[in-house]
Amino acid sequence: IAGDLTSLQCTPRGEGAAAVLLASDAALRRLGLDAKRAVRVRSSAASSETLAADDMGVAGIVDMVAASSRTALESAGVDASDLDLVELHDAFSIEELLYTEAIGLCATGDGARFLRDGHSRIGGRCAVNASGGLIGMGHPLGPTGIGQIAEICRQLRGEAEGRQQPDARLGLAHMIGLGSVAVAHVLERA
Repeated sequence: IAGDLTSLQCTPRGEGAAAVLLASDAALRRLGLDAKRAVRVRSSAASSETLAADDMGVAGIVDMVAASSRTALESAGVDASDLDLVELHDAFSIEELLYTEAIGLCATGDGARFLRDGHSRIGGRCAVNASGGLIGMGHPLGPTGIGQIAEICRQLRGEAEGRQQPDARLGLAHMIGLGSVAVAHVLERA
């Protein structure tokens, strides 16, 4: 594809659609929905640049990821070290390494060691992309972020058969939109 990047290190694209039901505690009761399956949104944050910033490059995207994640974590009153799992945008294999650092799961420059030492595996300190990430799931532009949120919800409910992060209570879903926006959502078991 480019340099050392091969097609197997790039996410397959596809088509799809997704929806999420957001409801207050009162609405859950009124609609007769099982409150035990509810997942609470602790915070959401976004950081953006203009599409015209053609020279922004990877460093600018990493900065947006760091900013949106930091804001979401601070708004939720937690630290990256409190996260049990993360679903992060990995349309290309290098992104998991870059964004693990940007989110704050490890120090800048320690991403490879964090991954190599197993901290990001299921059962590790913070499972990263237990779903297989975008490379494993696919990347239908638009609904991809909802897919990540759905995986966090399955994990927090204990419903992620075969890939369950033990006792997951707090997760972060992170998405990049066409290189011009980074979004982070902190979700917790209700």
